[in-house]
Amino acid sequence: MKRDNRSVLRRLSPSERQRIFELVESSKSPSNVKSVWGWCAIEGNQLELLYINNYAVPKTNTVSFNDMSERSLKEALAKLLSPVKASYLRCLYLSSISKQPTGLAFVLSVRSSDGEQQLNSLSYEISSWMTRQGMADSIKRVRQQYQQKLRKSRIDIDSLTYNNHQLEKRMLYHLSHDSATGMLNRNGLESALITSLNSVPIVNGDAFISVIFVQFTNGERVQARIGCDGLDDLLKGFEKKVNEVTEQIQHIARISTTELALTTVVPAMNEQYLPTLCKKIATIAKQGFVFKDSEVHLHSYMGVANSFHTQNENQLINNAFHAALACKESGELITFFTQADQQDQKAFNQLEHYLLQAVRNDDLILYFQPKVDIKTQKWIGAEVLLRWKHPVLGEMSNEALIHMAEQNGLIIEVGYFVLSNAMDRASEWIEFAPDFCLSINVSAKQICLPAFANKVMALLDQYELPAHNLELELTESCLVSNFDIAKANINTLETIGVKFALDDFGTGYASFNYLKKLPFSALKIDKEFLSNIVDNSQDKSIFRSITSIAKKLNKQVVVEGVETQAQHLFITKEHCDVGQGFYYAKPMSRDIFESELQKQYPLPDKFIIR
Repeated sequence: MKRDNRSVLRRLSPSERQRIFELVESSKSPSNVKSVWGWCAIEGNQLELLYINNYAVPKTNTVSFNDMSERSLKEALAKLLSPVKASYLRCLYLSSISKQPTGLAFVLSVRSSDGEQQLNSLSYEISSWMTRQGMADSIKRVRQQYQQKLRKSRIDIDSLTYNNHQLEKRMLYHLSHDSATGMLNRNGLESALITSLNSVPIVNGDAFISVIFVQFTNGERVQARIGCDGLDDLLKGFEKKVNEVTEQIQHIARISTTELALTTVVPAMNEQYLPTLCKKIATIAKQGFVFKDSEVHLHSYMGVANSFHTQNENQLINNAFHAALACKESGELITFFTQADQQDQKAFNQLEHYLLQAVRNDDLILYFQPKVDIKTQKWIGAEVLLRWKHPVLGEMSNEALIHMAEQNGLIIEVGYFVLSNAMDRASEWIEFAPDFCLSINVSAKQICLPAFANKVMALLDQYELPAHNLELELTESCLVSNFDIAKANINTLETIGVKFALDDFGTGYASFNYLKKLPFSALKIDKEFLSNIVDNSQDKSIFRSITSIAKKLNKQVVVEGVETQAQHLFITKEHCDVGQGFYYAKPMSRDIFESELQKQYPLPDKFIIR
């Protein structure tokens, strides 16, 4: 039944509405009578309640009536207003349009002694329903608004979740891949190896995992020639060719700029698998790659480590790396990591740990070997040497310590330890030996540091040591890695008075060229030229040629490794300037050296060395 309350009421004529209100007012008396009036709509034989006491009643069930008699209408109303009894109803007015009934006005009148409680209950129920209905409508509107916002929020959340998921995927990708080539990086390789090692358990005679560490002898030169982007493209081309030529490679990772690592599963009982695979890889590198209308070739060498030596992914990569280092030193194309290498590596790692502790705890010891004026045999200086006495390993020589420090990256710390402590001692000796010169060996990594000269000058100021009392010894190999930076450091320090000596002269790359380009004040002839000097005429000729050139260039000639009187007499005859070796004095600890130094330079009674 279609509801249109206001339209129904508007259909009543003014006289009809007036008649209804009069009847309602008359029904309110006497005072002991409780009345409620209402209005129903009639359509056909259906009756629907619309208003009670000016309240618009919510939609209710319609009821049917048989005819338009008062009795029938009362019964229908009673059903609508249940539990109100029909006897309380008075049908007051029946409205009609064109003889068709359209509405019914009624009054519920109840005496206090009768059904007032029911009437009050009905009135309360209607009022409560209206309140609830208003709240329900409000809640419905809020719910609709909330659902609309929720739908939008869900869309936003879904979009945000998707974006976060994509971002997380990209982050994980960059954490495990080289951004320039798309290859796995070290992290990605380790993760891949964990999966491979778990899927290929090691059983005697069964398959195993191998890591092939590939380095390129000309990698840095190629990068300098074609640039970083060019090298990236070159390595991507290398990866593509490897995957085209063989399906045996599981993963290819870029460990550093010019280093790759490949993994493969080696079938059981196939001794030629790895050598054959490595030769294929080397052949691919040699074939050449086209770059900007020119051909670039890579020269590779490989270290191979197998999972039957270790099931740890990180150690497996390190084993392959150390095998590659051994390969580089030996000049071989392929080197396999062995059980003996593993034991050596374990010992080296332990030694490295001990050395790190020694550097940090100042446990390293300085020894001093005198340098003498060959004519007078007076001490005019000393070379600083490093020693280390370990309670388990015993004493280690200067050469072994420096080699280890260079390999494990401690050479900078060790070098500055020597510089600082040696200058500290020399600052006291010059009080009674003002021209005594301390010679300190400097590594290639030190002299090629841009801040090296500033560091040395700061130490000279700290210990108040005059620059002319310090001589730095450099080998020819020190100058190869970065000549421009080394030259700048040397020139800066030479300007303030620091001396420089070219050590192991004649054994390196281009000794005479360095003498011409750099301000060396002295050169040290390597002991190899002196060992057979007495009996070997060829060695004598070479020695004399070196000293002759040095004299013409006005360089001081220092000869190291003098162990016999015959050698001493020979270098004296050749007019060499300074000698160093066991013939004159062995390396000494600080206390013994200072005691002997006092004999060379007698001190006033009041002077005592701390």
